[in-house]
Amino acid sequence: METETGQIFNLNNFNGLSDSLENWNALSEESRTGILENILSSLARQNYPFYEGESKVVLIYKGKAQAIELLSDITGWTDPIRLKQVGGSDLFYLKIELEPDARIQYLLLVDGNAIVDPANKFKSLHGLGAMSELAMPKYERHPYLNEFLFGSEGSYDDLVRHILPSGVLPYDHEVHIYLPPGYSTKMEYPTVYFHDGPDYIRFALASYSINRLITEKKIEPCIAVFVTPPNLHQPEEPNRSTEYGMNDDYVKFFCDELVPFVDSNYSTLRLEKSRLVVGDSYAGLISFYISYLRTDVFANAYSQSGYFSFNNNRLLKLFDEQPTKQLELYFDIGTYEEKVGADFLPSGELDFTEANRKMRDILLYKEYDFMYKEYHEGHTWGNWRRHLIDGLIYFFGNKGEPI
Repeated sequence: METETGQIFNLNNFNGLSDSLENWNALSEESRTGILENILSSLARQNYPFYEGESKVVLIYKGKAQAIELLSDITGWTDPIRLKQVGGSDLFYLKIELEPDARIQYLLLVDGNAIVDPANKFKSLHGLGAMSELAMPKYERHPYLNEFLFGSEGSYDDLVRHILPSGVLPYDHEVHIYLPPGYSTKMEYPTVYFHDGPDYIRFALASYSINRLITEKKIEPCIAVFVTPPNLHQPEEPNRSTEYGMNDDYVKFFCDELVPFVDSNYSTLRLEKSRLVVGDSYAGLISFYISYLRTDVFANAYSQSGYFSFNNNRLLKLFDEQPTKQLELYFDIGTYEEKVGADFLPSGELDFTEANRKMRDILLYKEYDFMYKEYHEGHTWGNWRRHLIDGLIYFFGNKGEPI
């Protein structure tokens, strides 16, 4: 039986494909031939991965190799899981048990070389390339993303580019502006500001999704501002880490230079409750930090997988120890984000899931107005592009008044 994401095997003599492969040597030659033909036929049609019910999935690799390993969200991108070899053949497999609504991204290590799964047509992009995507049968894909499921990225078409000269920060910033359909200077629009601007455009499909939501009247028209960090995806400083690590000079740039520039050049609603700041990971950290420090500019913030454990939980302590502010906050996190940045972040700061849960508990205690969600996903743009749509509807849904 085929599903939206792959195929469910049901072999009468064994409890599914994995048991058949596990007991390969006990099978008759006829059974082996039939199973192999079924596998190869499905792989050729890219009718894959193979599901056994709602919570089990079998990954297959066919090719000459000494070792095949899985590197993924569920391993924290460390400690790869080795696939089993079927007899002395060139067929390798791995059975995984996940939540029925889980979605993970992964790579295969073929004799130590990382590749996307050649049998899997589903892919998600990020700043350094592509990853294979595995969505379990109960995972709900958003129809907006259907044309991007196999590795396409968002476009800069129709965005307006600006260069903001150095000011409080001694270097320029590139900014792209999205204007809603029918933009008119006779109207005033709420604004949403994105850190990691190019990644939100290309990988989170933010401008594309905003445009669809506005066109279909699911959110009110708004202006989107995409800010590019310096040395994007490069280790040289300054970079996103130096800006987003609760950098007060960056906060001044954002609130006292960028926002006035946008307000003076575009027809915006110049109210703190009409501005939203959005970011992922490190950028989720700075989004909440900006909103807390500068409620006079931003009364709304959305963090996706925020790095709230940064600098010994500095942001958590700020929200916990200082007075409650008039903010509307929204944040989400994946349950597979317990070892984020294991190869470069401090060992005590890797568990983003726990840190976000601590933020939830603090905001409950401090009586903030907030929305918190968890998903069975990892620290990836595939996660953030899907749930960004929900966040935008939460803030900009047609409620009859600005956010």
